[in-house]
Amino acid sequence: MKKVLFFAGLLSLSLTASALHVNPVPVNVGDVVTLGTPSTFTYASLKFPKSNFIIKRGGIINYNSLAGLKVQVVSIEDTDGSRVAVIKRADGRKFFNVLPTVKVELDHAVDKKELLLTENYFFLD
Repeated sequence: MKKVLFFAGLLSLSLTASALHVNPVPVNVGDVVTLGTPSTFTYASLKFPKSNFIIKRGGIINYNSLAGLKVQVVSIEDTDGSRVAVIKRADGRKFFNVLPTVKVELDHAVDKKELLLTENYFFLD
C-alpha cells in the first residue's frame, strides 16, 4: 500500500511540474532596458571577457559605473532553451571604452535584477 501511495504522489508531482509554464521575459529587438547593480563583484549574466583582456586593449574596468546605464537589445537568439541577447549602449559609446556589444542571458539577468525592464507591461485577463 505504501508503494502505491508513493507512486501516486510521485505521479501527481510530475504532472504538476509539467503543467507549470514559465513565461519568457518580454524583451524584443530594439527595446531599451536598464542595467542594474551586479549580483556579485562582476555581472554573472553579462558575458564580459576577463579583465586582463579589457586592460590590454586599453579599457578601464569599473562595474559600478555600468549600474543604471541604458542599453539597447540588438539581437536575440534561442539556444538550448535559454535566450541570449546581444546588447549595446544606447548612447553609442563602448563598454569600458573597448567593447561595442556584450552578450547577456536574458532570463538569468532579469531574475538576478542585473537587467531591469524599463517598460511597464500590463496583462489583461
